[in-house]
Amino acid sequence: MRFPLGKVREDRANQERWLGRLFSLTTVGLLILAWASVKAGGQAPAPMPSHRVLVLYSDERLLPANVIVDEAIHATFTADTGDHIELYSEFLDVVRFPGEEQRQRQRDFFREKYRDRPPDLVIAVGGGAFAFLMERRAESFGGVPIVYCSAAGDPHPEHLSDTRIADVPVPDTAGRTLEMMLRLHPDARHVAIVSGTGPRDRQYADVFREELTTFGNRVAFTWLTDLSMEELRGQLSHLPDHTVVLYLTMFQDAAGETFTPRQALDAFAPASRAPIYGHYETYVGHGIVGGSTVPFEEIGRKAAQLGIRILAGEDAQAVARSESYQTVPMFDGRQLRRWKISEQQLPPGSIVRFKEATYWEQYHRIIITSLSLCLLEALLIVALLAQLRRRRLAEASVRENEQRMSLAVDAANFGIWIRDLARNEIWASDKWRELFGFAPSERLELDAILQRLHPDDREALQGVLAKALAGEGRYETEFRVMLPNGGIRWISSHGRVELDANGQPVRIRGASRDVTADKQAELDTQILRQQVAHVGRISMMGQLATALAHEINQPLGAILRNAEAAELFMQETSPDLDEIRAIVADIRQDDQRAGAVIDRMRGLLKRQTLDSRPLDVGELVGDVRALVRADAAARHVKLDVYVPGDLPPVRGDRVHLQQVLLNLVLNGMDAVNGTGGEEQRVSITALLDGAQAVEIAVSDTGTGIPADKLAHVFDPFFTTKPNGMGMGLPISRTIIEAHGGRFWAENNNSGGATFRFTLPIAQEAAAK
Repeated sequence: MRFPLGKVREDRANQERWLGRLFSLTTVGLLILAWASVKAGGQAPAPMPSHRVLVLYSDERLLPANVIVDEAIHATFTADTGDHIELYSEFLDVVRFPGEEQRQRQRDFFREKYRDRPPDLVIAVGGGAFAFLMERRAESFGGVPIVYCSAAGDPHPEHLSDTRIADVPVPDTAGRTLEMMLRLHPDARHVAIVSGTGPRDRQYADVFREELTTFGNRVAFTWLTDLSMEELRGQLSHLPDHTVVLYLTMFQDAAGETFTPRQALDAFAPASRAPIYGHYETYVGHGIVGGSTVPFEEIGRKAAQLGIRILAGEDAQAVARSESYQTVPMFDGRQLRRWKISEQQLPPGSIVRFKEATYWEQYHRIIITSLSLCLLEALLIVALLAQLRRRRLAEASVRENEQRMSLAVDAANFGIWIRDLARNEIWASDKWRELFGFAPSERLELDAILQRLHPDDREALQGVLAKALAGEGRYETEFRVMLPNGGIRWISSHGRVELDANGQPVRIRGASRDVTADKQAELDTQILRQQVAHVGRISMMGQLATALAHEINQPLGAILRNAEAAELFMQETSPDLDEIRAIVADIRQDDQRAGAVIDRMRGLLKRQTLDSRPLDVGELVGDVRALVRADAAARHVKLDVYVPGDLPPVRGDRVHLQQVLLNLVLNGMDAVNGTGGEEQRVSITALLDGAQAVEIAVSDTGTGIPADKLAHVFDPFFTTKPNGMGMGLPISRTIIEAHGGRFWAENNNSGGATFRFTLPIAQEAAAK
């Protein structure tokens, strides 16, 4: 189909008109949007900085240390303050552009540049920047606080008159690095020190020379300075054995070539035949083994933190005094491996960088996975081969274990029982049923078992089981069982409580054994001990026979004389009845006196069983004193007694305790009789020993017990007397221990010996 040419032209004109209108509308819309943007921008202007901080660096911008410090300063100001701070960085590059004229040009440049936007704080990084600021303080940002951010080797200002300067000194890292080198290489005899020829190199070398005086003659020092790079490489390649190298700085060599210190290290380190150490962290990874460093990141961060505090209004020097640096031992893992230095030799807290992963560290996951798969496959094969054998041996093993358990229980004469707390069921072995008198087919109930116990033991056993269930977990006790035939059997039982996953008791397992024979043996032993004690008392009474006869003869003689006198009075025509009454009263008193002596002897000779009851300590000691008074007078021995009247009563058997005291007093009198001294004395004292016991001591003024025999005085048949049997002290100790006390002996500092024993206070008195 063909279109008329006029129609085509008309359509094109219409299109052009519509496009023109659309363009006009678009232009108007863009103008409106632009006006709105300008209006909005005028309403919310960009925030103005609250503070301006100038960071002035001594060296060039790309010095590695400057890069690290600059990043740390910017990061700290950004993170630690909410204010908008504007940071400026300037680089003096004093190594490549030295001289007073250059410094004057830089001073003029900074004065003009920052005239309208002066900084509120200046951070001087390095000694060159700080010296630049201090040369003309009034002209160079006068009155502006300065934070001196120094590194190892930079000079530290002393006695600053300007209180607006904050300086945190960096510790001596070169000296510490040298000390660390000598510890890691104890066979080192020479230390080669590498330094450049630039002004900063010489300044730092001069400072370090003064520090070397502290090392005395420990090693020989060789200074590799005033050398070109090629000469230095040659010197390092011919170093003698037992040499280590310490690198300070090299900004310039003798040929006039300039470097950054790390560039110089990269150039000469490969030629050295001795390990190289340095004290800047930027050297790590470029040829040194390591060193004691203060990380540049910490230096920059601390400088920024000081600046933030100063801008907040704190005193500059007070802020500086509150901060300090800590050195960090830092090492290159590749160099440690090259020079065969173990990480175990490094100082505590050391940081090791560039550790080369071993084959195991790189592929340990693959190795472990492969070995695990191989091992798993092998285990599956072994498990399949062993499964058939396990099935065949399972039943035989169970039967064998049952037989072994039965044999062990029978051999030990044990009866086994298990109580299931959830089901309230009790299972017991045949031996246990035999011990308690139950038939093999009889159902076991807890109440029925308790009824078989002796009435005096039921409550105690229930308490023991309750404590085990409440948390102790184990129990061990002894009780009596009343058999159906009327007999009594002593049972020793012990067991444990089993808990579920929640810690709740689910069952009790126990084992019981007949100990009737053991109890009978203990009873026989106690009877024999009492009989031996009785023999001992009879023996002591034999020793006292003469003295006691004299003690009895005195009242008997007095009775006879009083009776004869009464008879004479009665022969008179008018007898004096009052006198006769007085004579009769004397006869009665003497008779009672003789009777008391006989009663004491009869008590000591008669009783053999323990009769424990509350006893007054004073009366106990007084009875013994009355028994030995005559014997002591005959031997010319002075008997002293000191018993406080407020002592609480003790619990024990009067006769047995009198036997112990009597034995100790007689031993004491025997000990002092052989000394020949002027004062022969035996003392009895009593005092409180804590809150639960009373201590009684018998001391003498004899020669004491030889040191080599002191530990054996309580051994049976051991005696120091020519005619002694050696049984008195063992019997006495047995009596005291049966009362729940302790018995021991010791020598006195002034001569003689002391025997001490304790007795428990009666519960009636302790409860008050």
